[in-house]
Amino acid sequence: MRAIVVDDELLAMESMSRMLTRHGAEVVAAFQNPLEALNSELWCEVDAAFVDISMPGMNGIELAARLQSKAPLLHVVFVTAFDQYAVKAFEIAAADYLVKPVRAARLEATLERLRLHPRQAVAAAVQEAPPTLACMHDLGIDRGDGRVEEILWRTSKAKEMFAYLIYERDRAVPKEQLQDLLWPEVDADRAVANLHTTVYQIRQTLKSAGLPVHILYAGGRYRVDLGGVKLDCEQWEQALDRAVADMDEGRVFRLLLDGYRGDYLQSEAYLWAENERERLRIKWLQCASELASRLEQSGLPADAIRLYQEIQKRFPVWESSYLGLMRAHGQIGNVLEVKSQYAKLVRVLEEELGMQPERETTRWYEAWAASRSYTSE
Repeated sequence: MRAIVVDDELLAMESMSRMLTRHGAEVVAAFQNPLEALNSELWCEVDAAFVDISMPGMNGIELAARLQSKAPLLHVVFVTAFDQYAVKAFEIAAADYLVKPVRAARLEATLERLRLHPRQAVAAAVQEAPPTLACMHDLGIDRGDGRVEEILWRTSKAKEMFAYLIYERDRAVPKEQLQDLLWPEVDADRAVANLHTTVYQIRQTLKSAGLPVHILYAGGRYRVDLGGVKLDCEQWEQALDRAVADMDEGRVFRLLLDGYRGDYLQSEAYLWAENERERLRIKWLQCASELASRLEQSGLPADAIRLYQEIQKRFPVWESSYLGLMRAHGQIGNVLEVKSQYAKLVRVLEEELGMQPERETTRWYEAWAASRSYTSE
């Protein structure tokens, strides 16, 4: 195992270097100045960094966050003088942590843990076919087996920051924008510290989940590198556009009913995602309404009913779905369902909007009811 040591105290730096060497690690370099360490070209060649937390100029958490921009597969072990109760705040963002004075047995346990997850194994996993990142309904991982696996985030802020960077994937986001979004009530210094810790948490979570997605930092801005990972919302929209262009109604039907797993980040209800959520909802509604109408006119009322029912479930005050269901059920002679849909429409509009059905809907229903009366006579 190749390692680098960063500690502003000379004696502590030399002691850690000697201990690592005695336990079989190769210490490639040791730095007292965290800025000098940050500018080193060695980070892509080592497996682990042993970083002191409390250092002047740049603390260990900020250094770790920046190092992971250079070397996303790097393991970072924090070394601190805090007791183990105080250090719990840092444990969530580290591959491991060591409390000074470092004991030989504790260091050996840390090295064993790192050896179980070498850079080569992580790199090999990354080279496999990347999974799909699920954004429809909730945030998770689709590994191709039809199930969406939950991502075990360290904190809700880490989850939201990652989701936001995915949302803004086509541009680099200023760090100030992230601070204002996630910690609007916190002072600037604390917000910066929170930001660096959260970025580190995200990187650790992505590594644990086997996602080859990287969070990069440059010029005061953060951006996400998807590393070949696809987004289910993009895949769905592209497939729908192709099916519509090819006039493949069967494919459009399946994508609308089975391919649309849910609204964009629906379970999270992030306000900043509302525009994208509504854009995809409206696109789904437009395609579903047009196809349902064509199926109805083509003499396929059963398929039209399935689509109209799904429209009604997603858009309960969308009056056209009720009228479409009445017409389709009328085609197959389902009298009770026609009456039920009209009564349901009247009730929903009154309760939700304080309105009555549009005149076109009422006229159709009255004409249908009149024709039933005439037929029964």
